[in-house]
Amino acid sequence: MKTPRSLWHKLFLISSFGIGLGVGVLLYQEVCPEWIWTQISYNRRLAEVTGDKSKAFMMPQVKQIYLPQMMKTDRCITCHAGIDNAKMAGQPQPFGSHPDLGIPGFLEKHPFTEMGCTICHYGQGSATTKKHAHGPVHHWEQPLLPSTMIAGTCATCHQNTNGLKGAEKIAEARKLFEEKGCIGCHNVHGKGMLVGPELAETFGKSTAQFDFRFIHGGLGEREDETVHQWVEEHFRDPQKVVPGYKALGIPETPMPNYGLSEEQIQMLTALVLNFYSEEEKDEQPIPAKFKVGTPPAEEHPVYASTVEEGAALFQKFGCVACHGPQGRGGVRNKNMDAGEEVPTLVYVGSGYTKEQIKDIIRNGRYPGRSDKHELSPAIWMPSWKEKLTDEQIDALADYLISLQPS
Repeated sequence: MKTPRSLWHKLFLISSFGIGLGVGVLLYQEVCPEWIWTQISYNRRLAEVTGDKSKAFMMPQVKQIYLPQMMKTDRCITCHAGIDNAKMAGQPQPFGSHPDLGIPGFLEKHPFTEMGCTICHYGQGSATTKKHAHGPVHHWEQPLLPSTMIAGTCATCHQNTNGLKGAEKIAEARKLFEEKGCIGCHNVHGKGMLVGPELAETFGKSTAQFDFRFIHGGLGEREDETVHQWVEEHFRDPQKVVPGYKALGIPETPMPNYGLSEEQIQMLTALVLNFYSEEEKDEQPIPAKFKVGTPPAEEHPVYASTVEEGAALFQKFGCVACHGPQGRGGVRNKNMDAGEEVPTLVYVGSGYTKEQIKDIIRNGRYPGRSDKHELSPAIWMPSWKEKLTDEQIDALADYLISLQPS
């Protein structure tokens, strides 16, 4: 049975209309892109603010900050056209000027025409649509940062953020980082331990290097996945995000759940970004003229005794992360033969000689399993002989022995 010719005519007309509509939409998007309407709205608002009606009829155009020394081009000012116009202060974004953040001289010390925007805020500077400029989008690993994270990029130029106005949360986070003893498991610029990953590399990784399945469920890449989202969730509930793979013999993450507040989670996530910002990057070189200050000098305090020095080393090198404050223990270690938690060190002086304690610190040890059929405990004692001098190991042993109740 042949298809009636009139039906073919209808199908042809419908398909032609569909193709024509699609071409029309694409043509409209090319002739009247999103940024044009944003700029027209800005021009009208500028005319109202200044009282100069001619401003409303300025010709829209793509504006950009060309930064060859950093191998980037920022077109953010195409939409954020009033970012350096003091008369637009207080206007809603994207029309308003950049706030001074309550820091005297901030805008003068951060000239946008020389530095651009993405050096601090991230985002895809070359894009001209909000979606692609802000992100997240596939294959762009640095989407626009939330406001809670921006202080983490100050270290891109400021080689010492201690006491830096506007980076107070980074200082708070660094103090919390030291209190929790994170350096006992993590490396930062090559200093620390490798039980966990090098933190200064975290924000330089692709989202494909992180497992998001236990954050939002499902498989495969999602466009809204970001590195800072994964880091925040890992601080919030480490065992949920990295539960381990029993079939492959991989235990859950050894990182304890510290029950952090939301503010602490955001501060620590910004600190991890700060560690990445401190790194020199060949793909995004920072001109020497932008570098401010000098890196903080390492302190060399003088101690009254080896016990006092050992107490300071116990905190500085992150022993507290697993053994708890003053060696009181209590950190969970699933399937460990000593009650499934890292044991207290308070009585270590009565069970071991000083030389035995020093040998354990120097060479490390792996705990036994409570259930031989389950995975090995996630936390183990690493070897410190490459990180500590003999004198420091001796001081640590003296401190641990001093914990014994009299």
